[in-house]
Amino acid sequence: MSRLDRYIMATVLSGALAGLFILLCLNFVFEFIDEAGDIGQADYGLGTALLYVSLQMVHRAYEAFPMATLIGALVSLGALAARSELVVMRAVGMSVAQIARSVVYAGLLLALLAAAIGEWFAPPAVRLAQAVQAEAFGRSVDAGGGGFWVRDGDYFLHGERALRSDVIEGVVAYELAGNRLARVIAAPLAEYTAGRWVLSPATITAFLDDQVMVSEQASAAIGGELNPDMLEVVVVDAATLAVTELLRYIRYLEVNELDSEEYRLAFWVKLSTPLATIVMLLLTVPLVFGSQRSAGVGQKIFLGVIIGLSFFLLNRFLNNAGVIYGLPAPVSALSPTILFFIIALIAMRRVR
Repeated sequence: MSRLDRYIMATVLSGALAGLFILLCLNFVFEFIDEAGDIGQADYGLGTALLYVSLQMVHRAYEAFPMATLIGALVSLGALAARSELVVMRAVGMSVAQIARSVVYAGLLLALLAAAIGEWFAPPAVRLAQAVQAEAFGRSVDAGGGGFWVRDGDYFLHGERALRSDVIEGVVAYELAGNRLARVIAAPLAEYTAGRWVLSPATITAFLDDQVMVSEQASAAIGGELNPDMLEVVVVDAATLAVTELLRYIRYLEVNELDSEEYRLAFWVKLSTPLATIVMLLLTVPLVFGSQRSAGVGQKIFLGVIIGLSFFLLNRFLNNAGVIYGLPAPVSALSPTILFFIIALIAMRRVR
């Protein structure tokens, strides 16, 4: 790797990260304004709202990576073009393909950063944000690192995770009779049906006066005071899960004959985001070189913003359409990235 390669990479990386920072600042302002209406309710104060929104920004950074890198790289490469540095690079024998290669190298580093944020930083940050908000509002669900605890009448329930507000994974229900533990009911799944939580299949341990009895049942119904709305805070948003968690949930849902399409789509979207980051950077090369001969750099940057928005909207549209019309998850998740990759290759072939 030559010094020029490293220079181009550093320029692209700095521009992309600056673009990401600006987008996150704008996003932070808008989301804080949205949360401002809840400030003052219960213990939800200004500091809690700021902490909640700040934690949410980790996931927003992951979502904004493709568009942020496109805009930031266009600005940085546009600056090189404005100072005629790209012309000098071409004059010393550096081809468009070599410049594009350096841009792709920077894209690979940014893609790795995006994948790391989506896999290791965003999921715990979102859960911590939910827990902070729940505690401030005094909700009866404790979403700790080892699952959550909740009370339903004479039952204390511990769940590993809420797949939806009406479906809980890994449930253990402790039934109290006065101050005495009467029964323990364990089940891999609990569903809210007809005003009751149905645990299935259930292993019931009954503590009698002189003995302990263990029995197996196809299902056991308990409680009814705890409604699904109280579990909204611990509902797992598929988009915020790590890839390893998504794979585990997909297998779990399929074994239990539950719909896994939402999680399949989220899995492929997770894979497509780092790829989209590289594709967006690849698009900057023909845009910047085209600006040297025709429209100004500012117009090309505006065009890049439009392209970024188009990619974002098309991606969201196809993701939703895939769920509604039953398109295969890889098709709805990867189609926008593949389409824009083809556009980038065609545009680069026209650059001389």
